Amino acid sequence: MGAIWAVISLLAVWLIYGLIASIFVKGVTSRDGLKLILAGMLGGYLGGQIGIFMDVPENLWWMREVTKLLLTIGSLNIIHRLGFIKKRGEQA
Repeated sequence: MGAIWAVISLLAVWLIYGLIASIFVKGVTSRDGLKLILAGMLGGYLGGQIGIFMDVPENLWWMREVTKLLLTIGSLNIIHRLGFIKKRGEQA
């Protein structure tokens, strides 16, 4: 049961990153759930890896979060522009 809650909390964090990024990307709404989760997952992973590589100090934790958010905005923009994920009923 603990593993299920860990996955749910991870999905929630990715969705929150995606929702914040959707404010900055034109044409993406909060109803594009799969795009938001995928962009949050990519931005969170890549931003975390870059933060580890840069060896960000613990007292500058917000710098790692800003990096994650910027990468989430960029990945959401790329996903939306290239049309990797279409809305249901939308023609290719």
